[in-house]
Amino acid sequence: MLSRPSASSVSCPHARQLLRARFYCPTGSRQARGVTGGLTTQPRRNTTQRRPYSVASQPSPCRTYSYTPKASQWTPGQRAVSTAAASAEAPQPSETDHINALIERINANEDEMAQLMDDLDMMGDPEDMEGIREFVQFLSERDQHTPESWVHLVRQQFGETVPEGVLNENEMRLYTTLYGEPIIQEIFEESIEEEDEQNTEQLYREDGEGNWEEVEYEQEAEAEDDIPVVYDMELGREEKETIAMRRTREVAEQLGGEIMLEQFENEAVPESAPRAHPLTMEGRFQPDPSTIYLPKNTVTGPISVILSEFSNKHIADTARRLFGGPGLPHSTTTAPPRAQLPQLPIPLTASQHFMGEMEANSFLAALYPGIYASTLSVLVEIRKRLGTDWIRGLISQEGGPNILDASGGGAGILAWRDIIRAEWETMVPDHPEGAPIPYGRSTVLTGSETLRLRASAMLENTSFLPRLPDYLHVRKEPTLEDTRAPPKRKQFDVVIAPHSLLNIEEEYERKAYVENLWALLNPNGGILILLEKGRQKGFEAIAGAREMLLKRHVASPGSTEYATALESPEDSETVAKEPGMIIAPCTNHSTCPMHNAAGQTKGRKDYCHFEQRYIRPDFLQRIMGAKDRNHEDVKFSYLAVQRGVDMRQERGIRQDAEATDAAFAGFEQQDESSPAFHPLALPRAVYPPLKRRGHVTFDFCTPAGKIERWTVPRSFSRQAYRDARKSRWGDLWALGAKTRIPRKLNLGDKHGEGKKERLARRAADKAAMREVDEEGDIDEHARDEEEEDEDEDGVLADDRSELPDIPMRKKGQNIPSWKKHADKKKLRQAMRKRSVEDI
Repeated sequence: MLSRPSASSVSCPHARQLLRARFYCPTGSRQARGVTGGLTTQPRRNTTQRRPYSVASQPSPCRTYSYTPKASQWTPGQRAVSTAAASAEAPQPSETDHINALIERINANEDEMAQLMDDLDMMGDPEDMEGIREFVQFLSERDQHTPESWVHLVRQQFGETVPEGVLNENEMRLYTTLYGEPIIQEIFEESIEEEDEQNTEQLYREDGEGNWEEVEYEQEAEAEDDIPVVYDMELGREEKETIAMRRTREVAEQLGGEIMLEQFENEAVPESAPRAHPLTMEGRFQPDPSTIYLPKNTVTGPISVILSEFSNKHIADTARRLFGGPGLPHSTTTAPPRAQLPQLPIPLTASQHFMGEMEANSFLAALYPGIYASTLSVLVEIRKRLGTDWIRGLISQEGGPNILDASGGGAGILAWRDIIRAEWETMVPDHPEGAPIPYGRSTVLTGSETLRLRASAMLENTSFLPRLPDYLHVRKEPTLEDTRAPPKRKQFDVVIAPHSLLNIEEEYERKAYVENLWALLNPNGGILILLEKGRQKGFEAIAGAREMLLKRHVASPGSTEYATALESPEDSETVAKEPGMIIAPCTNHSTCPMHNAAGQTKGRKDYCHFEQRYIRPDFLQRIMGAKDRNHEDVKFSYLAVQRGVDMRQERGIRQDAEATDAAFAGFEQQDESSPAFHPLALPRAVYPPLKRRGHVTFDFCTPAGKIERWTVPRSFSRQAYRDARKSRWGDLWALGAKTRIPRKLNLGDKHGEGKKERLARRAADKAAMREVDEEGDIDEHARDEEEEDEDEDGVLADDRSELPDIPMRKKGQNIPSWKKHADKKKLRQAMRKRSVEDI
């Protein structure tokens, strides 16, 4: 009885196919087939050694067999179709006898074949039977192919590994010519031992006469399954030794040391908890993921459907005409400072009453993505700072939250609904898809009919206003002239006003606009969000609104009243401020350290702004004409203020110098004696961190209202250094630092002069002095004092003694450009070194 070859005896992936080819003769072979007969097997030898058994080496994939009536067996030999010629003396049987004998042989062969397959453990495996049929069918198609096509088919079926017997000599030579010499696979058969045979060993002993006598010794092999299993709960699971572990063990044995396998286990098993400190994760300023992908169902999909009815070229031409040409520098996109473009407001506003079809399409295509991305980033930050109770309280209140989009044309509402949807899915995990979500009541300001129709197609259950109500000039209580009750006012839980301040030129009108938005807020916790482009003028507009709100409306410790300025100081009126708090980005309520003077300043380089990356949709890519980069980093300055609620008093949040010192010490190792921690008492990174070799430098706006530079080196703390390397622009920092110094700011000219105006003024003054000198009205000594007071580089003459010796340019002298750049570089390095020493 043949046994199935073991896995170790088969060395090719086609072992099953080789096994099938060994015991089955395909019916479609090129060589002639014999009549159906039985297969005989030779008696096996009872041996413990293994002998190789290979498939027959004839060119044909099967052997031919002849039938011998006496033995009733098929034996290898010549092919024959009958036994009539075996004996001439035998009587000729009838046709019926031939048929009956043939049927009996067929039945006997089938029974013997079934028995053989049963011995091979193949009969009961349908998968193996199906594979055998497929292989036999494959070989039966051989006669239908030419030698070349058959070789190609075998190459496709088996590759470089070809079972023995599939190709004859001619086909083998052709295969070698076309593809190289193939790898012929063989099967090795294990000899079978008796199952009840016992493992015996011969034992000899000395008989005392110099000879050895055999001693019968019998030992039963203990089955592996009978080995008792002992469980030790303290040892743990057995670890499989890897190559690295074995090599380490060998080295340890040579050195006489020991190894600890726990190290390998710790390296192999990943950490379940995040590597970042929990306080670092709590202070992150970014959505998750950090890059915003505009949702297709609510934003990009509906806009694409609306724009599909118009020409792409017409939309692109209109957008470029409105927003400053290629790149759309006057849209939400922030052009780099090197472009030196004028800082103009966005020409299209949602409140304007006249807007054509193509202008409304440009509003959707060019402004919606940037407004959505920046607003969503700010809403995520507000949600982090106010916590879960705030947003779930709005969802659970009667009618849901009441939201106003004052200048986004509906993009702010789409961002807010995504925040509500994410929170609702957290509250109700088994929320069925397509079921209604409590978005609340939404109101959008749209002055034109064309924009209103497009926004209404994207926003369901939304009210649209042609203009904002004016609550500044409406009486709050009955008067002597009008005793009727005051009109009922609308109150909103969240008011979103992106890109609306720069369109107002006069400063007093901006203040009135912000005060009107403040009056629209719910006095019991309403949130006002102001957002502008991340340029100098945008920041100054936001800083002016912040200064006005802190001065007139938001009460702070030591500033709870506001004196109105009337015609005379005697008639001034004192107005009490109401509770409130800045939620983001400021963690202080003092004067903004980057807003040094009221109004605009020229030459400003330092200003508070942030950025958010989002993926541009296809329609914006076509308008921009971008073929490589599909993302954009929108930069913006913002302010989020809450009315009627002051968490500083409710939760004991301190925003002063002591809070800054506590944050500098760090909250990495907190205990009972540590000061109280809250994210709104931490410094915020107002610039991207400077990540250098071995240390990270932050520029923070501290709770004390100052801009400082903190350094976190590798030696300070392993956890703090690792988190500092992963930190981002706008994060709140809670793990402290090693050093801190004041950061020098460039806030421009307080008198409203930029660099060009300042140089022009100096040149005019020098020209006037020369004219006066020529007329003899001023002596040479006075002129030299004026010229030496300040040179053309803006460096005082007294400070020139510490600077490198750079020869002055003589009249008519031609100095190479490389020499000018080298001298300027030396001067800058010396000035920087001196400023660092002064600090």
